[in-house]
Amino acid sequence: MKPNKLLLNLALAGTMALNSNAQTPSLPNGNFEIWTFKTYEIPQNYAYCSNTDALRKKLPFNVIKSTDAYHGNYAVQMTTQISNGDSMPGIFVNVDLTGSNPATWHGGFAYNQKPSGMRGYYKSAIAAPDTGFILAFFYKSGIMIGQYGFYFYGTHSTYTPFLVLFSPSLAQIPDSIIFGAGSSNFNSRMRNGSMLKLDSISFTGVTSQPTLFNGDFETWKSTTIDNPSNWYTEGDNRNATGGAYKTTDAKGGNNAIELITYIGERYNNPKAQGGRISTGWYKNNCNNNCEQGGYPFSNQVDTLAFWYKYAPSSSDKAEVNLSFKKNGNNIWGTGINLLASPNYQYKEIPFNIGQIPDTVIVSAQSSIWQDSLLSFKGSSLKIDEMHFKSQPLKTSVFDYKNENGIRISPNPSSEKLTITIDENNGKQIDFKIFNTFGQQVFEQETFKNNRTSTLDISHFSEGIYFIRMTSGNQTVYDKKIIIAR
Repeated sequence: MKPNKLLLNLALAGTMALNSNAQTPSLPNGNFEIWTFKTYEIPQNYAYCSNTDALRKKLPFNVIKSTDAYHGNYAVQMTTQISNGDSMPGIFVNVDLTGSNPATWHGGFAYNQKPSGMRGYYKSAIAAPDTGFILAFFYKSGIMIGQYGFYFYGTHSTYTPFLVLFSPSLAQIPDSIIFGAGSSNFNSRMRNGSMLKLDSISFTGVTSQPTLFNGDFETWKSTTIDNPSNWYTEGDNRNATGGAYKTTDAKGGNNAIELITYIGERYNNPKAQGGRISTGWYKNNCNNNCEQGGYPFSNQVDTLAFWYKYAPSSSDKAEVNLSFKKNGNNIWGTGINLLASPNYQYKEIPFNIGQIPDTVIVSAQSSIWQDSLLSFKGSSLKIDEMHFKSQPLKTSVFDYKNENGIRISPNPSSEKLTITIDENNGKQIDFKIFNTFGQQVFEQETFKNNRTSTLDISHFSEGIYFIRMTSGNQTVYDKKIIIAR
């Protein structure tokens, strides 16, 4: 995946595809009108939980509060998920993970006792050769002074006690501890569905437990996130939303998306991290150019169009990118950087791939990958009405509020449409109508010196259509019309 990642929704305008006999499905939720609420719980005081990764990848949560407890009301249950070739163990740890190597982790609970071991109870269903784990790392002044763990194997349908004796024993009193557990180890032996359930964990040989330990898993923290349907968000574990938020400051309809740069982490150092959305997602621990997902797309020639606002911090820049695939392989990509714009500005990315793709991945982020300075925190990118020009929006909110002084009436209509433009300045405007499948069903030149034109629609079937008006290469108006009788 891109550096600094532990992990990971488009309407109407001009250039038609060369191979448009077979309709390419429209990019879903490009006006960001559809959002879903997701609520999940994590053990209280634990900074990282794999549920955040599951949320970004639109997978079931894999660290859950279980009422099947050994003692008290709750236990913690972790389950490994393998989907689309990506493995995601159920894991919780009391620090922000900076990779799969524990040597890069830091922080933890304050603790000034010198335990001799740890004990607890577990249930498991772990297929060989997979192993679940529990770990405890002790630190003094930022230096690791003890590293201990225990592996869990096989199936245990009733609660089974375990005891880990620290060997060699701690030579000095620590000042902090990192503690965590997982349903699979970080290796190629992970198996889908491996499950580990833990309860009543404590350290032995001490007079007290870490204040924030929560080893009986009775206390949980609930988080609710508004997530854009059909889009993947992506960030690190400090930001469960991936820096993506719903905003009512929209160009059309009720909602748009806002991406905000936040302070994340890269290579164990704090770095500005752009809020990001994509129609694809990155596998865990992958290198560049391994983004998965996307949606079916077979247009060789087309244009991505959208409206945006951008309020950068410092000299920051935002970006929108396109990546095309065929048979699972990357075949072409393009993108643009976005500069400051206090008002919604229309933007296009035309492309000619050179061959017919089968998949497209569209992404946007509030800071480009290179802009990692802490001063870029807070850069805000708002995007709305994102679409391919060959594909009208089907959510019926693509309306630019007559900002160009153009009106169509009546709407709905049964026989005729009257189109009025306040100022045309002698320009020729091309007038086209598309059906809901994106097929052009009408075209004519209109408006040169006159301000009003009437269109006979009596021969059209009832239904929803879309009007596009262009002057040269610029789209000046897009609107849904309804023909009803």
